[in-house]
Amino acid sequence: MPVNPESAIYVVATPIGNLDDLTLRAIKVLKNVDIIAAEDTRRARQLLQHIGRDKAEVISYFDHVEREKAPQLVSRLIEDKLSLALISDAGTPCISDPGYHLVREAKKRGVAVHPVPGPSALTALVSASGLPSDRLLFVGFLPSKKMALEKEISSWKNLSASIVFYEAPRRLKVSLAFIQQIYPNAEIAIGRELTKLHEEIILTDPSGAMDWCTNHDFLKGEAVVMVRLGEPEAQSAESKDHLRATLISDAREKFKNDATLKDLLTLYRDRGLSRSELYQLLLEAKGFYDNHN
Repeated sequence: MPVNPESAIYVVATPIGNLDDLTLRAIKVLKNVDIIAAEDTRRARQLLQHIGRDKAEVISYFDHVEREKAPQLVSRLIEDKLSLALISDAGTPCISDPGYHLVREAKKRGVAVHPVPGPSALTALVSASGLPSDRLLFVGFLPSKKMALEKEISSWKNLSASIVFYEAPRRLKVSLAFIQQIYPNAEIAIGRELTKLHEEIILTDPSGAMDWCTNHDFLKGEAVVMVRLGEPEAQSAESKDHLRATLISDAREKFKNDATLKDLLTLYRDRGLSRSELYQLLLEAKGFYDNHN
């Protein structure tokens, strides 16, 4: 039971594109709370104007101030017996959006936290993807650096779940290329412009996803991607030789960028080679780099 029942935080989902998706309960909460903490105050005021609340206290609450502001906000709610609605740019707060620190601080100090469910890019894609959703792993945004990205995608090898992530348009093709390289038999669903006029959801394989991405250079906004991994292809002697050559070439480039032997042993551990084979391969790549440096 909350020890400060007169104060409350409402985690309010807002539309990801179509304003008609704003629920009646969300409208009621947004019209009646004392404070609205918003990731983007400009967009928040537009939404409030849409529901007929022109005057409201809207405060900025985004990633870089979240940890600092959370204790101050909760103290104010308790002292002044106030209610607050937390909203993100779009969709459900706290799902790869600000809010975690505020919710955690509120719970620690006995302030009630109420979800106000509604739109979410994550559930929107999953529901219309055509892929199994009995086991899901949501990984948020993938790493932006290539080595970290490859390591993250490689780590999915033994998962028996569908993996969902968000990706910026400028990085989508790079992420799909790694998926195609490591999991050529996977199934991929990609959603763009969800709930908007030009909404598009495709279900394809990694090769088809790369072709689709190549023909969508105009992509704007975040894409939502769902991946169901296929069984790894059995490697022929020819494909294994190709893998070795590719890894040696790639490792040489990474050694140039100050990667260590330990880094690459971890990065490439799921590529179908034994640890001893991989170790010898990396020594070969490192020796070539050292001799030409």
